[in-house]
Amino acid sequence: MHEKFMRLAIAEAQTAKTEGNYPFGAVVVQGGEVIATDRCRELTEHDVTKHAELLAVGKACQQLGSLSLAEATLYASGEPCNMCASAAFQADIATVVIGAARADLPDFFRKRNIGIQQLADDASHPVEIITGVLQDEAIALFTGVDK
Repeated sequence: MHEKFMRLAIAEAQTAKTEGNYPFGAVVVQGGEVIATDRCRELTEHDVTKHAELLAVGKACQQLGSLSLAEATLYASGEPCNMCASAAFQADIATVVIGAARADLPDFFRKRNIGIQQLADDASHPVEIITGVLQDEAIALFTGVDK
């Protein structure tokens, strides 16, 4: 089941890359249904807050008319940054499924001393974090991408 929704996140990431953005895509799922999708728009919209996960979480909250996504799962083609992870935790997302982790792409991601699990622990947020879903496909998105 995770592969199905991760493929949607990867498709969003590929679209982002095609549009001239970083290859990040995100999907929010609840009850087996897609609630929201989005992709990175940071470079083309010249806005550092236009990350895929942040946009998808915001859309999901609006779609459901709630600040709580406690029954939702966030699928992210790449490991969410601290800003995006914090937004997911603020929205009470229950599960985060990641394609490529930071450690998978050390030449692309900035080095961080605090990862998504440490953020979750610090936020006292009970969240399940699953990594490596369609990992090779997610890593391949970064071929030819300059940071």
